[in-house]
Amino acid sequence: MTITVGPTDTPTGAGVGLSEQAQTRTRTFADLVEETGHLKNRTRVLVEDSTQLHQDSARLYDETLEQLLRTATGDRVKESVEKLLSHLSQLGFAWRDVARLAGVSVPALRKWRTGERATGDNHRRVAELVAFCDIVRQQYLIDEVASWLEVPLMPHVPVTGLDFLAVPRFDLLFRWASDLQVDPEELLDDFRPDWRSEYSSSIEVFVASDGQRGLRFKDAT
Repeated sequence: MTITVGPTDTPTGAGVGLSEQAQTRTRTFADLVEETGHLKNRTRVLVEDSTQLHQDSARLYDETLEQLLRTATGDRVKESVEKLLSHLSQLGFAWRDVARLAGVSVPALRKWRTGERATGDNHRRVAELVAFCDIVRQQYLIDEVASWLEVPLMPHVPVTGLDFLAVPRFDLLFRWASDLQVDPEELLDDFRPDWRSEYSSSIEVFVASDGQRGLRFKDAT
């Protein structure tokens, strides 16, 4: 079976020359299938290219911010631990959170605040926390950093920015701070792939026969 494109019959006396008749061609279904295949291949290549471009730009974005964080940390580490802790306190951080993020006890923080020397690793860790706060305040205009870090990424999922920071996963925090249509579920997938099953609730909201909403166990009938 064929599909004819263009005129197939020439009226008598129309004066159509051989060159015009040569332009008339017949396309078969095989031709259309082949052309469709070419289009599908081109579409696939474009999708792959755009996906790769997105991945490359995301990687460059993360690497740029990591370099910025290293530079800012280098500047902050020149300050004393006592001064750095005072800065975190002014930003609204609770000492228990600072201790968790620094990987030490609250009594250890108390000693540092009174002038006791911290190890080089601990000093850098505290400086890195302050440097991170500097970046999100300056680059993303987040004034209350401590409060922002305490907010759960999703309702009923007790994962906050503090959890990201404790690991630390600065890359996820910077993406969340950028607010470029970031899907919290994607961040959670990257941070804790089993979060859906871990935080699934056995309670559901339902509408009763009287039209009122209520709560019940999911396996209730």
